[in-house]
Amino acid sequence: MRYLICYDIPDDKTRDNVVNYLERFAWRVQYSVFSCRLEKERAALVWKDLLAIAAESEGSSVLMVPLCKSCEKNLWLSTKPLEEEKKFLVV
Repeated sequence: MRYLICYDIPDDKTRDNVVNYLERFAWRVQYSVFSCRLEKERAALVWKDLLAIAAESEGSSVLMVPLCKSCEKNLWLSTKPLEEEKKFLVV
């Protein structure tokens, strides 16, 4: 399933940790928005990891949204087409 992951993290170090973590398996759509494909079990682990990292900074928020196939095929993106993401593997 595809997931959309967004964050708002005021602390530079914590934000860098989140970015470094996500860049290992996700496609950066915008500065604070990533997209990836994950199996359900792996998604639960990613969510747990993101919460732990974000907890390092007060006032941080993280949003992880699963997208169904219908939602995924109706995505609109004004910059790069989603085909750019093919270099990322399902983890």
